[in-house]
Amino acid sequence: MPANNLYPSVLFFGCPGSGKGTQGVVIAQLPNMVHLAMGDIFRAMDKESEIGKEFLSYATKGQLVPDELTIRVFHQHVESCIESGEIDLSYHTLILDGIPRTTAQVELLSKMIDVKRVVHLMIDDHDALIARLMGRAKKSNRPDDADRSVIENRIRVYEQETLPVLESYPKKLIAKINADQPPLAVLRDVADSLVGFISTKI
Repeated sequence: MPANNLYPSVLFFGCPGSGKGTQGVVIAQLPNMVHLAMGDIFRAMDKESEIGKEFLSYATKGQLVPDELTIRVFHQHVESCIESGEIDLSYHTLILDGIPRTTAQVELLSKMIDVKRVVHLMIDDHDALIARLMGRAKKSNRPDDADRSVIENRIRVYEQETLPVLESYPKKLIAKINADQPPLAVLRDVADSLVGFISTKI
């Protein structure tokens, strides 16, 4: 285990629909990588529980879950994975998708994670993003993807609250990836951006 007990992490940033989840899942097929999508962690919670209902009250409106709640759920989830043996901090690097989303979360996470690389998936065509998200809603139980106005609000929230988070990290750690290309081309660029920044041991 690392001496400082921080979680070695790669941060994935990008608008809703930019492919963070897709790329994170594929990269996590490497034995020493673990993909953690905050949205998936929240959606896996019991919707009838108090915390589950609280999450839905924000997600169905396209709003961000409060910072303190997000970090608490994230920390509990990772610690549970460490306790069960799913995550070994001396071996795994975490791919964090959807966290941190605000500058306040950056501060709250600073004592938990060791950021190795920041991957910024960039796509400027909002209409294409909206169409992609609405198509995804038909294939999965994603209430936050089913309504155009909610999607547009999610994009606005991302641009206003999450993009500034990138300024919290050194530019040398940030890799800008053109996400408006075929998935395999995006994967190639993401993989290239990680070489030399994360452990290659398997």
